[in-house]
Amino acid sequence: MQKKIISVLLASVLAVSVLSGCGNSGGESKDSSKKSEETAKAEDGKVKVRILTRFSNPDSVRERYFMDMVAKFQEENQDIELEDVSISDEESHDTLFKTSVASGDPIEVFNFLGYAANIDYVKNGVVTDISSLLEEDPVWTENYIDALFAPVDYSAYGIEGTYGLPTSPYGVCCFYNKAIFDELGMEMPETWEGIEAAAPKLIEAGYIPMAFGAKDNYRAGHFLTALSMKYYGDQLKNDLIDNEKAWNDPEMLGLIEKMQKWQADGLFGDNNLAYDANGELAKLENKEAAIIFSGSWNIATINEFSNKDDIVCKGFPYFEEKPEYKDEWMGGPDDFMAMTSQPGDPDYDATVRVLKFFTSQEYYQGLYEAQAGAGTYPVTFGETIQADALTTEFNEYYGKATNMIGEIEQFSPMTSLLDVVRTEVTTIFSGDKAKDIADRIQGEVDTYNASN
Repeated sequence: MQKKIISVLLASVLAVSVLSGCGNSGGESKDSSKKSEETAKAEDGKVKVRILTRFSNPDSVRERYFMDMVAKFQEENQDIELEDVSISDEESHDTLFKTSVASGDPIEVFNFLGYAANIDYVKNGVVTDISSLLEEDPVWTENYIDALFAPVDYSAYGIEGTYGLPTSPYGVCCFYNKAIFDELGMEMPETWEGIEAAAPKLIEAGYIPMAFGAKDNYRAGHFLTALSMKYYGDQLKNDLIDNEKAWNDPEMLGLIEKMQKWQADGLFGDNNLAYDANGELAKLENKEAAIIFSGSWNIATINEFSNKDDIVCKGFPYFEEKPEYKDEWMGGPDDFMAMTSQPGDPDYDATVRVLKFFTSQEYYQGLYEAQAGAGTYPVTFGETIQADALTTEFNEYYGKATNMIGEIEQFSPMTSLLDVVRTEVTTIFSGDKAKDIADRIQGEVDTYNASN
């Protein structure tokens, strides 16, 4: 499986970061506002380093482990004041980092998606080239999967260096509450046609066929890309990025119309804007939802459910009419841990220590053990832990992947497109029409193309 996934990941160099809109706030060079000794020091004289991730939810095994490791680092490094400013909400996370950049005081260690949209940060020296650090300490990353570094390799743009370390590969999949299907005497459907057929019976019995927490707008972006891969493979993505197809042409419009119809038919339940991805998990555990679309990153958390034995992992549903795309996936490298402190900054050495701690083999070994072998990792391990049932089920599907991409918008040089698509598609849940959504997205693309 690893060789197959690696070959796919190597093809995914060009994409766009979750830090959309960096052309404005990210356009300022960090070098134009060097940190002083005073700003790098805490009140007690320690060197101050901030770390920004999306790990702030103690109910998640992965995130709770990170928070425990922040405390461990602080205990072991008394000369550094490590301030954890992590925020689970993606939009708030991105805003905090962009604000720190705009103020001339970028957060020292942070996670991001890499790819093309971050090229402004890279060009202007906001994100640090760590290639010399990697060369000086080869043991640090000797067990990393090399192909996962592709999205932070900007050599295709004439920029040499490495600008972050991968945190984990991932795949968008689905989790089913098998107890609901057993109760109703139903098979668990793995195609969209099967889910459409099962939905009325599930709704009649008081269950949400597939919970969709639209309060997190990235859920709409993930869903649309995963759906596109199952219907067109990556051809539609290529056509959109090359401007061979428009977002309001029949192909993409048809996918958004499917989402609109499923929402209108009750397949996604109701009140979707009132809950987020964590709410989806709660509905699965509380036997309110029959299915949620999620990702491999949630396997360890689901393994802590009171009814974990009722939960089954399957691939994202495919279409019976499009069997040739059954094994096309949304997935690949998750995000990257990067730094902004540069050689010569008073906090540089301390920042390097923080970065190395949270990207070390020891860090991932501890996470591997904390998650009891569940999930996916950017490194290989000498001894493997017997996989749990959900991980085994996930790998049965993941290992058959014939192609894999991140969100479609990640492949565009238009840095704002990721947020535009996510925000616009989410308006389905407030009653907007697919045609209006598609027209607005294409309008933004047309404006960008006209000015470039």
